[in-house]
Amino acid sequence: MSDRAEIAGVSFQDALLLLEAVRSLSQAPDVHTVARRVCTQVKQLLGSDGVSFVLCDGEYVYYAEEEAPTPLWKGRRFPATECISGWAILHRRTAVIEDVYVDSRIPIEAYRPTFVKSLAMMPIGHERPLGAIGAYWARTHKATERELFLLGVIADAAQNALSQVELRQEVARLQSRSTPGAGSRDVAGDPMLARLLPVIAHDLKNPLGAISLAAQSLSRRGSLRDGDVVSVRRILSSVERARHLVDEILEYARVREQGGLPLDIAETRLDDVARTVIDEARTVFPNRDIEFVAEQVCGAWDAHRLAEVFSNLLGNALQYGHPESPVTLHVSAHQGECHLEVHNTGPAIPPDVLPVLFEPFRRGRSDGRGSVGLGLFIVSQIVQAHGGRIEVQSTPAHGTTFTVHLPTRQSLPIELHSA
Repeated sequence: MSDRAEIAGVSFQDALLLLEAVRSLSQAPDVHTVARRVCTQVKQLLGSDGVSFVLCDGEYVYYAEEEAPTPLWKGRRFPATECISGWAILHRRTAVIEDVYVDSRIPIEAYRPTFVKSLAMMPIGHERPLGAIGAYWARTHKATERELFLLGVIADAAQNALSQVELRQEVARLQSRSTPGAGSRDVAGDPMLARLLPVIAHDLKNPLGAISLAAQSLSRRGSLRDGDVVSVRRILSSVERARHLVDEILEYARVREQGGLPLDIAETRLDDVARTVIDEARTVFPNRDIEFVAEQVCGAWDAHRLAEVFSNLLGNALQYGHPESPVTLHVSAHQGECHLEVHNTGPAIPPDVLPVLFEPFRRGRSDGRGSVGLGLFIVSQIVQAHGGRIEVQSTPAHGTTFTVHLPTRQSLPIELHSA
């Protein structure tokens, strides 16, 4: 990607604007916001006179949004076979038109009342385009390699953003269907969710990696201004949150589709695992007080999986606990069983949520981080796979305490099974 950008003549300022645009799109809550942000960002990046955001609608295309000095086609539908956006979508190719009045693909009567003299129309997606983005110029202009590169990155980011919106909508639908007393079937078996999981794997994970690498490359430049440093750090933070969301969903997919996740059992010092997780948490929450009380606890466990458990429970306690009060992590052993306890003060988990807290797609509280409610489900599955159990108590007076009980030994091999 960096080689292509260099060949296309993408500047350092272009890269900063592009990364900020991708970050902004990754956080768009709905299709309307995606469309509006795409139009604004393309116009800023390319300096074009106008931009349109087009969505597929069966055999038609729908001009969902635009940013232009005078009205174009916002809110109108056209047969895909009779317009240039439909051509780009059907052929899965970018149309670069220097003069709309001499290109046979242009429905000239639709363009004659407008300012448009030249355009570039790029599909959103490569295999099955979801729509297209059009950039328009009021003068005769042939889109440059730089402009097409920037437009292409925005188109990929728009595809990813639309996929995330679809996923969030599906999760919200599943959550509403699975509320107590809804009388609906188990959300975990929903075929729509199974269809969306590969989209997450292929359309989100790789682009997130590319964005992260580009942002890290920018952060290593010594010429960054203070404001640019803040922007790059914000991008990296947003990418990590998105990566965490993707990883949780993929973990859930493995549980559902493979019938379980194997555990790598070995002799493990549980207090050492907890200590490592705490050290990592202190780098993320440098101003928070974490109290650690531990005995030397040895047993046969999967250290990597139990680190996931510790990290999730400790992260939740730091996120939701009162910022002025310490979070306590206690590791002990008694009569062949070890105990991990994580406690924080602060708002209690609602009583009606406690009975379903460890079910998939459940959240105790809104956290603003884009979680779909899989973290505690995965935690409970890891604990159960080790032959253990997890409990939670939460009251306004005493705070919230998660307690994990684990036997020090279990039979091999062990697999992580879905509920």
